[in-house]
Amino acid sequence: MRRTTALAALLLSSAAAALPVDRLDRLVGDRVAGAAVARIDRLDIDTVALVPGGIVYTMKTGGVVYLNRPTAGAGFIHGGVVLAIDDAYPRLCRDEPVRVLNENSRAAVATATLGDFIPYRRP
Repeated sequence: MRRTTALAALLLSSAAAALPVDRLDRLVGDRVAGAAVARIDRLDIDTVALVPGGIVYTMKTGGVVYLNRPTAGAGFIHGGVVLAIDDAYPRLCRDEPVRVLNENSRAAVATATLGDFIPYRRP
């Protein structure tokens, strides 16, 4: 049986509640968007933040920030939810399902499907 865990280097708490869209600009900063990639290494994730309709992953190395806009279920990503994934795999991949759980009860709210990961790197 596969275990699931919340995201933020495997844990995502209320500290990563959905952020206003203008906070996305603060997370990305002066970084420049690059070509989309299909997967990222979960073990390199430092922090995770939810923005309306998306997920921002800040990596431990290289100062890279990835923005993922799920292709399905993005409307359920907002304050008051946490994300749960299958922790059997070392990478997060496009088209991978992510369970959206109520932050307090941990009851399933929806399933989101990850989209492409857009890297933002410093110029």
